[in-house]
Amino acid sequence: MQIQEIKFNLLSIPTTPARASATEIASGRNDKITTLVVKIRTKSGIEGIGFAYSLQGGGKAMLAIGQEDLAPLILNENALDNEKLASKVYWRTQTIGRTGLVQQVYSAIDVALWDIKGKAAKLPLHKLLGGFRESIPAYISHTGWLWMSVGQIIDLSKPFLDQGVMGLKVKVGANPQNDIERISNLREAMGENIWLAVDANERYDTGTALAMGNFYQDEIGVGWFEEPITCENIKGHSYLANNLDIPIASGEMLFSREEFHNYLEKGAMDIAQPDITRLGGITNTLKVIHYCESQNIPVSPHLLPELAVHLGCGLPQITSVEYMPWFEPLFNEYPKFKEGKLIPPEGPGLGLSLSEKAINEYIAS
Repeated sequence: MQIQEIKFNLLSIPTTPARASATEIASGRNDKITTLVVKIRTKSGIEGIGFAYSLQGGGKAMLAIGQEDLAPLILNENALDNEKLASKVYWRTQTIGRTGLVQQVYSAIDVALWDIKGKAAKLPLHKLLGGFRESIPAYISHTGWLWMSVGQIIDLSKPFLDQGVMGLKVKVGANPQNDIERISNLREAMGENIWLAVDANERYDTGTALAMGNFYQDEIGVGWFEEPITCENIKGHSYLANNLDIPIASGEMLFSREEFHNYLEKGAMDIAQPDITRLGGITNTLKVIHYCESQNIPVSPHLLPELAVHLGCGLPQITSVEYMPWFEPLFNEYPKFKEGKLIPPEGPGLGLSLSEKAINEYIAS
């Protein structure tokens, strides 16, 4: 299964609904997703696809890293040797890439290698990973941005809630008093039976997070409190996890297995949220998930339902996936809801094929 050809495309994909308001965009927040797509073709004719993303820049650097640094390391290698290739790239790029952009770019490559592995075995990825279940609970998170009013959140969420999805996650953290009013009004409008989580994206300090956590658990009844404080503050996360009944969810900003180990050893997270395209792909993410299993920590991957649905259906430790359909326009197929749960697309590997129309439309200038 010799790798014969590697091609990269850099795209800029608009978000619908927009992840940023006009005011946020004016202040520098990007409402488009910089996306690196890779196609890996083997000598036997099997082609795998992978992708990774960046939210606030770095696209041209990602493209250069892929083309100039990583592609030469895996060209002519066996595409089925994902562990060998991950190790090779790690040691060759250790001085510049143990975390960050190098790992993000290699994530796209590693996903493509797993796509090839599934196609070679004629199995969908979730079966290759273990085939634990046929569908996975999913919550929506693209209908609860900070700029949205309670009415907008309700209107955008209703079509999914009517299908019986697990619930929704809403952004908080702009201002504690505004958060209290907004989430209280949202809970009153939705009722007590709708599952609701809150995500502060690291915006609170520890003291504020403790006070807000008590409010969210006592007055609102939320499913989890996500990224309450900066990811560097492991001690603060441990303090919150030990002083709040509400589960503390985190992990999207962690770029290595070692960072997850440090969090778990210090009791700093109750729910792990690894981002597949920040950890170096599926190969490393699987190791994080299995370590979480050994520590009895549930896993709910960050974003990427196109990939997470396979992990969720393949592995028992994953309890839910996040439905953020940023990349839906990129593919001819997409995971669908059935009786409120997400099911993977049919077909071997990822079960996805790229839309050439989308690639041409979203190509970055």
